[in-house]
Amino acid sequence: MPDNVVSQLKKVPLFANLKRKDLGAVANLVKRAQHPVGSEICRQGRMGHTAYLVESGELRILHVDLQGIEQEVARRGPGFFFGETSLLLGEPRDASVEVTQDATLLSLTKDDLDQLLYEQPSILRALQISSHVAQKRQAPRFKWQDPDEVVTISLHKHKVVLIRHLVFPAFVLMVDLFGCGYWWRARSGGIWALIVGTLLGLVPLLFILYLFLDHENDNYVVTNKRVVHDERTPFIRESRTEAPLHAVQDVQESQIGLLAQIYNFGDLIIETAGERGHIIFREIPNPEKTREAIFEQIQRVQAGARAEELAAIRDTMRRHFGIQPLEEETAPSPPPKKKRRFKLKTPTWLLVLLRSITYFLPPLRHEQEDTITWRKHWVALIRPIAIPTLLIAVVTLAAAFIVNQTPADWAPIMIGYGIALVFLFPWWLWKFDDWQNDIYQVTATRIIDVERLPFYLREERREASLDMIQNINLEVPGFLGKLLHYGSVTIETAGAGAFTFNLVKNPQDVQAEIFRRVETFQRRQRQQEAERHRTELLDWFAAYDQIRHPPPFEQQATSSQQQEP
Repeated sequence: MPDNVVSQLKKVPLFANLKRKDLGAVANLVKRAQHPVGSEICRQGRMGHTAYLVESGELRILHVDLQGIEQEVARRGPGFFFGETSLLLGEPRDASVEVTQDATLLSLTKDDLDQLLYEQPSILRALQISSHVAQKRQAPRFKWQDPDEVVTISLHKHKVVLIRHLVFPAFVLMVDLFGCGYWWRARSGGIWALIVGTLLGLVPLLFILYLFLDHENDNYVVTNKRVVHDERTPFIRESRTEAPLHAVQDVQESQIGLLAQIYNFGDLIIETAGERGHIIFREIPNPEKTREAIFEQIQRVQAGARAEELAAIRDTMRRHFGIQPLEEETAPSPPPKKKRRFKLKTPTWLLVLLRSITYFLPPLRHEQEDTITWRKHWVALIRPIAIPTLLIAVVTLAAAFIVNQTPADWAPIMIGYGIALVFLFPWWLWKFDDWQNDIYQVTATRIIDVERLPFYLREERREASLDMIQNINLEVPGFLGKLLHYGSVTIETAGAGAFTFNLVKNPQDVQAEIFRRVETFQRRQRQQEAERHRTELLDWFAAYDQIRHPPPFEQQATSSQQQEP
């Protein structure tokens, strides 16, 4: 099989430049399978992870547009290779492929190829990857990306904008160099001229470095799931604003000034239904191209959803009428989780002790079933308890000092100390309980902001459904926030206002978790709505069948007699 497969792979443009040894390594990963007429090889909108090469038989390619109309795009036979994007990127399929004549297909999965490319990087360099796929592979990988998320466009502000910002500090630096050089020559090479020139030159030089880093840390990103503005000011702050593609309502393009017209850069205003209402990509190169890419991704997602809905209707009809369902591509299943054989029972006394400790050392992130709860970072506790803690420390030190000086009269001193603690400790406990009672939650369906007065005297609770979320913004306040890993996450909704998760630990993880929950909830809602439509459709078909084929008159009469009392 490998020799036969090698000769076939050699004809595929993607592998045409590989050496025979490397082709053999790829061929060892290829699997051959038979597919009868009617088999579905892949489905539009589904995540792809496999490429196929037709060895024999015939396939037809189907595409569903935004209106839900399915059209046959083409028919292909032996030698046809498809799925390069899914193989190299893992993106959703752009079309469905079905077998029209019994076919033999060679398949290669993304996981197998990725492992081979990791072990032999020379193969990757020899692959003839199409330009749009190569551009996506070269895009940076961000920490907030989901495993199945692919960056379509990653931009910084136009280089002309950076040059414009560098003009003034560069001019100051040049003046410093010429001035100090003239002073050095006039004073016959005085050392002070060099020292002063160096010190004065450091200021504009450091400012130039800062501007360059600030330019590189300002990212505008479009993926197959969302649009993101990721901004980091070196050593000062970090913020990230994002919106799912389904929340984007319109994209406006703006080019202001002669310089923007000449060098083709400008702003993109991405409008959503959130309270702030928009995400701005400022002074990016070729804004029209980015605008088209955003709409292309939106239409791709919508067309994939329509294709999924249409395919699901067909599957339901096949099951209802007893027709053999089509085969389809399946994603690799994750390895099974190991089950625990033994579970120790915690003693009651230990549970009481743990609860006492947990009250004063509550987890900043707690997950229980499908609910995740966050509390404010410990930094948010410092200011409220600062004064009572300081007073308790002062009173304690004063009492200890006085007792040490006059040990014979310690009784009245301890009584006074106890009276002071009676007032100070409840004050401290009130502030602490007020901090730990404020929680932020996300469930499988909702986001929740709970603010309680200490000891549950009063509770204010705000909730919103996940499908109302439009934008998710992140902000890390300054160097201390980056050092201690805390910040704020603002969730903008359509109609319910903004929810701000203040000073939570690891705000990047909080933002990513909420985005994943929104995506999962939206997907589940689409599936439930589609299932409801399919059930209604079956009811219509059943009613139509009863009208077209009513039971015989004798059977109706017998049924009527049986129903009479």
